Amino acid sequence: MIPRIVSTAALVASVGVSVLAGAERATFILTDGERKSGPVVFHTESRENLINGQLNLGGNDGKEQTFPLDQVAVIDFVGGRPQRAELDALPSDTRTNVLVLRSGGAQQQGRFINMVGGDTVRWQNEAGEQQQYAIRDVSRIYLNTQSARTIWNTTGLGQRAAAGTSGTVLEPGAIRVEANQPWTDTGVVVRKGDRVAFRATGQIQWVPGQTAPPDGNDSVRRQDYPVTAMPVGGLIGKVGSSGPFPIGSNAQPIVMPAAGRLMLGVNDNVWTDNSGYFSVVITKY
Repeated sequence: MIPRIVSTAALVASVGVSVLAGAERATFILTDGERKSGPVVFHTESRENLINGQLNLGGNDGKEQTFPLDQVAVIDFVGGRPQRAELDALPSDTRTNVLVLRSGGAQQQGRFINMVGGDTVRWQNEAGEQQQYAIRDVSRIYLNTQSARTIWNTTGLGQRAAAGTSGTVLEPGAIRVEANQPWTDTGVVVRKGDRVAFRATGQIQWVPGQTAPPDGNDSVRRQDYPVTAMPVGGLIGKVGSSGPFPIGSNAQPIVMPAAGRLMLGVNDNVWTDNSGYFSVVITKY
């Protein structure tokens, strides 16, 4: 379960009184799959919901709940499961937010700015222009597309059971760890001490014609690899800016060394000549 701050008194004292009259309702779907629902509250003269990196919901008991922005995967205004086409169309870049309209399901990529007055979404489109949408016209806002795909057990655009150049098949709900880039953002936020298990399948090519499974290719080891104790091409991880750690085919839970976003990669020092990907299913305990 993701930690949250549930202290209305301190928040109200510092930023002003919430105004709930006429506010729309929303469900925050957290990156670990937990759901929290309530009125979209707002504070200060600017009537904003997102304050100091924290999203806010009203509670039935009159107390507000606050959630760090990076721990919310989806702001859902309609409930239910999205259509498969909606999930398949989500971009793989987790830095891109997606706003989905209720009418026709049209999607717009860009950046979520805030919710204002309990009834309006402030949005920045791909051209950098700020726009406003009535919440009643919006079905969902995807803040972390990778977490959303994991929560709804889908692989996303162009990744449904697709075989890569190395023959890997991406399992439903798995993370696609590309070999030709240093790190893949899993969209999963962890705390120091969390226990996380990985199930990795497939193989990658670390140079043309040379393959490596999740445990790496034991023919090459180098001191300038991210994890010196692991051979080339093995599956590795890191949390935020902490040091990398080996994963490989180990299916036992690993204790997270720090708090932050979980990243996965392959153990190499040159990625441009790599190809293929690992399919990795992540389980938090």
